[in-house]
Amino acid sequence: MHVRAARAHHAPVPAHPRHHFDLWRIPGRKHLIASAGFILSVSIGSRHVRILLDAGLADGSAYVCTVPLTAHLRGQLAEFQALGGLLEGMPPHGVRSHAVSRAGLLHLRALQALDAMQAGASHRDLAIALFGLDAVRAGWHADGVLRAQVRHLFSRADGFMRQDYLCLAGLRQEDAGAHGDEPVH
Repeated sequence: MHVRAARAHHAPVPAHPRHHFDLWRIPGRKHLIASAGFILSVSIGSRHVRILLDAGLADGSAYVCTVPLTAHLRGQLAEFQALGGLLEGMPPHGVRSHAVSRAGLLHLRALQALDAMQAGASHRDLAIALFGLDAVRAGWHADGVLRAQVRHLFSRADGFMRQDYLCLAGLRQEDAGAHGDEPVH
């Protein structure tokens, strides 16, 4: 599929194009390659799409799509519809987003705690950033669950800083768990 700027003088365009190009509306991981125009490579899960963009196309400008006129056009209509939907922000059918695992969320929060720790933030500051002011007002007690969670996150962050990040990144085969995951006796 070739996406052209609606104002380009070398492409026939409708009198009033209805669509405006928005690169950030297109779901997935994007990679833009400069060539005669630009090649936009989009990856969503295991699916990959390459779209040729006209050099005159700008973010927010009206556009039209051109497709090759071949004897197999009827068989390609579903594919062209999916690509058109992609340009409008709809992921292809069958592509599901993956839920974040509990471990993934814990790693993310521990890394956020590491950033907070290095910036000099207090445990309470981190709790407000992660869980919200209302939750902290309601549940911040000396022996409260929220405070224990934040202490655990700071402990994990300290462990990541002391080499456990290598396990998290998959660079060290020892899977002893991050610091702060020790069993409680």
